[in-house]
Amino acid sequence: MNNELSQLPTPSTYTRLLLQRWPQQAGKLLAGTGLGETLPATTTYINAAQQLQIFRNVMALAGRSDWGLIFGQQLNINSHGPLGFAALSAPTLGEGLDVLVQFAQIRAPFIGFSASQEHNQYCLTVDTQRYPLGELELPLIDVLMQIASSYVEAVMGHSASEVTLQFAWPAPPHAPLYAQHFSGRCTFDATTTAFKMPAELRRLPCPLHDEKTYRAALMRCREALDNLRHRKDILTRAEHWLTAHFDQLTTLGDPISHPRLVDLAAALALSPRTLIRRLDEHGTSFRSLCSAQQQQLACRLLSDARYSVSDIAQLLGYSDAANFGRAFRQTTGVAPGQYRRAKR
Repeated sequence: MNNELSQLPTPSTYTRLLLQRWPQQAGKLLAGTGLGETLPATTTYINAAQQLQIFRNVMALAGRSDWGLIFGQQLNINSHGPLGFAALSAPTLGEGLDVLVQFAQIRAPFIGFSASQEHNQYCLTVDTQRYPLGELELPLIDVLMQIASSYVEAVMGHSASEVTLQFAWPAPPHAPLYAQHFSGRCTFDATTTAFKMPAELRRLPCPLHDEKTYRAALMRCREALDNLRHRKDILTRAEHWLTAHFDQLTTLGDPISHPRLVDLAAALALSPRTLIRRLDEHGTSFRSLCSAQQQQLACRLLSDARYSVSDIAQLLGYSDAANFGRAFRQTTGVAPGQYRRAKR
């Protein structure tokens, strides 16, 4: 097994679903993983190398090239744990997609994801170069495309015919079946593998949005992602701690206390002096990280019509809206009101 992959924890949920699909083939499904012939109920995580081996075993058992499409169609919100709940309870479709991109590693650490926006198109790009997937590449991408498509359609409430799915390989033998699984257009021999849609759809509100559920699920996602990070990755862990701190905003009128260096240092098991030095090695500081998180929160609140600029200034700890406006303009180049109008 790949040594690095064997150190990456992966939820056992997908494996359990596959075991339910082939209950009489448990031994064959788990062959070559070192897990034995059964998966104990207490096993909540396996490693990424084991998960990939199980997928290879599925390929052998299924004996058909479209097994990724079939498996992807069986996945529901419970299959994706806090990642799925965070996406569905997000304020908008765009923020839900951002969640999927940011935290997809906690479900599929062997695949990379990135998002961009060009020419009024939102593009979620899939990178399979991180680890060699070989014959697993196509079926796993089929699964991921099913997840992205079903999420967008859940928010839209109807078929997402505006979506384009492009694949960086020739049309596979089961290409004619894609029309049965995807309402969007599928193209092959593309330069990259990506999920695309009109950028304006990002503004669609999620019908299941609930702020408390969203924040709680995000916190669980960050905890899971931290389990994948190296303990010495101080910068990433510091950013996650600060993000969680600012995510404590739950109700209008409850200002957020300013995070303290000493509290972050304690959370990272470092002395304040050591933390300052380690952040300096990364070319940043505690103050800079706080400012960045505060700006992100300000942008998110400005996108929510429930909060006035004065409300946001109060929540972020500014003495008045004018001071908040000046600070926001210095970091973004636009006034809070201009930013809000541009997001509508």
